[in-house]
Amino acid sequence: MYFEEIALLLENRLSPRIFSLKNDFYGIQYGDKQNKVIKKIMLTIDLTLNSIHFAVKNKINLIITLHGFLNKPIRSFNRQHINKLTLLTKQPIIVFVLETSFIAAEGGISDTIMEALYLKSLKTFDIINYNGEKIPIGRICQPKPYPHDAKIFRLANLIERIKTNFELSRIPYVGDLKKRIEKICIIGSEINALTYLEEIQQNNCDCLISGKISYIEAVFSKENGINLIEVSHYRSANMALKRLCNMLSLEFPRDEFYFFPSEIPIRIFI
Repeated sequence: MYFEEIALLLENRLSPRIFSLKNDFYGIQYGDKQNKVIKKIMLTIDLTLNSIHFAVKNKINLIITLHGFLNKPIRSFNRQHINKLTLLTKQPIIVFVLETSFIAAEGGISDTIMEALYLKSLKTFDIINYNGEKIPIGRICQPKPYPHDAKIFRLANLIERIKTNFELSRIPYVGDLKKRIEKICIIGSEINALTYLEEIQQNNCDCLISGKISYIEAVFSKENGINLIEVSHYRSANMALKRLCNMLSLEFPRDEFYFFPSEIPIRIFI
């Protein structure tokens, strides 16, 4: 296939450009797209040295990454930037960055969390981007109890479901484990949710699932009776990108697709 074919599919349907936020870098961050024939594609969360090594070793033509290696104007190059750019020159590679657009996209990170937790979608949770357009960054949904579950779905049930389905040993949360959960908002990123907590409350959501809980958000939520749950951004993004990799492989069956599981940088001292 040609690069333009997969770029159009990403930009218009699978991770729409119009879902980008103001500070996002979306699209080609490195490489020449001119009449580029693509045979090997790699998807990954982060553009690390290890992921670039893998791409060069396997003669990858296109890297689709959730996060790029630069997210602000270049004022100076540090050693990591130089090492990455040096590696990229060893193989004609295009780097395509998705960022927030893939969180909001149908089948993206927010959708992936919702479906993995067996929740029923009610509507999207929208925010306004820099062009005044609505971005469906989140999902508002209802819990669907498993057949063997009790009729009342509590915060403890939701946390146990997250723990099992995302293979997590610890789940940060705010709230009462015995509290009944009737409507959940999912924002599949580490976005600062404090700005949106009042709006989430106005939508009658009694729980927010996001990629990060800040102290200020925790205090606000505790005082206002909103349950918060933190789901690993790494796990949910990995799951969503694997799905995207499978979808693209079906769209372009003659090409080779790879998923590079970037190593989670956070360690827990026990």
